[in-house]
Amino acid sequence: MHDRGSLTGLDGLRGVAILLVLGQHAPTRPLIDGFVGVTVFFCLSGFLITTLLVRELEHGTIDVRGFYRRRVARLCPGLATVVAVTVVVLLLGRRDLGVGQVLAPAGAATTYTTSLFDWTDHVFATKDYFNYTWSLSVEEQFYLLWPCALLWGYRRGPRVFAALTAVLVATSLALNLFLGLTRAVKYDQHEYFGSDTNALPLLIGCLLAIAVHHGWFSRTVRLVGPGALPALALLPILASRNDTYRPSLVTVAGTGLTAVALIGVVTRPRSAVGSVLASRPMRWLGERSYSIYLWNVLARIAMLAWLGHTVVGDLAWIAAFVVLAEASFRLVERPMRARLRTGSGRETSVDVVLVGAVAEELRRGPEQDRTADVVGPGRRERLHVGADQRVRCARPYDGVVIDPPGVERSTRRVVAASVGAEDVDRVTCPDHAHADRPPA
Repeated sequence: MHDRGSLTGLDGLRGVAILLVLGQHAPTRPLIDGFVGVTVFFCLSGFLITTLLVRELEHGTIDVRGFYRRRVARLCPGLATVVAVTVVVLLLGRRDLGVGQVLAPAGAATTYTTSLFDWTDHVFATKDYFNYTWSLSVEEQFYLLWPCALLWGYRRGPRVFAALTAVLVATSLALNLFLGLTRAVKYDQHEYFGSDTNALPLLIGCLLAIAVHHGWFSRTVRLVGPGALPALALLPILASRNDTYRPSLVTVAGTGLTAVALIGVVTRPRSAVGSVLASRPMRWLGERSYSIYLWNVLARIAMLAWLGHTVVGDLAWIAAFVVLAEASFRLVERPMRARLRTGSGRETSVDVVLVGAVAEELRRGPEQDRTADVVGPGRRERLHVGADQRVRCARPYDGVVIDPPGVERSTRRVVAASVGAEDVDRVTCPDHAHADRPPA
């Protein structure tokens, strides 16, 4: 991945993903195949998580406990909140459902097992109220297995591990094509919810991350990069089709388009596509995509009951989920994420090492490059080296990593590996003109 240049365009790509999903969930449902947005999310997750973990491996080993703690801090507070609210709504508003019928799917949602029940055709009575958590289940399975796979295989040889990953990609691709071409079942449980079928976008993202990190196939990547614009244009066209009888083919097509778009954003962040995706509205949408994904379904059910499948219902639904998601993001997820990330002595010691490493690099750098903002787990500080060579923390800073040219590449990678996966794409290395102010 490029060390220079902001990759905030990946937040914008998340924004595209949630827009596709919302197109399927809207009361008027303009995008029948909008579930391709989940495929985009999966591909992004594979790319970002692998980038983070590979960087950690190159500096020793993966802090598995720290990784899982960051995942819990990132995902669990918002999910627990929306599940609790949904349980109360169901117990008060759905007298036709027993307590067990409400608590069983709530338990599956909080234990990330919804997809396993759906995959085996054990559909809960609450249906849409919790069923959207199937995609969170698939991602959690990935989070549990992939760090262990990297620890076991990647350090033995990146090329061999990449080859094995490619074999898994080919297997999942063949399975999707077989299921999609040999039968036509509306929202087939295996095609739609299966961990094996949905492994395709995750593994493509992982493989792409390894290839980009090592600079493999650089010529091919450069040739594919300009295809990001048509790929992004084709995603909503794909989502507007009605392929509910062959969802695995939508997964295959969506994975290919997402991979092309991802390559374009990563390798050409200052292109027109990269600039649009890195714009404030798209970044805002991408940063809150998880919150929106959690809350839009409950808002949709309410609006369907009150306003039906109408445009007015769409507008009311948008207003409702935006308010709910923003409240969740600001009042629950962000505060709890900061609190849960700062729990162990190991993370504190890593943070101290990071600050010390950056400070040492600043001392050796040119005088005009002696300011840096450093982000560690639960700690954000602005460092400045004065003429007396003393390091001062100017003020707490709620921003992203900014490293001036005086900070060596190795230090930047350690800093990048210390933050959560959702922040990897925001590690920037701007020129000196931007090194003394917060990023836009």
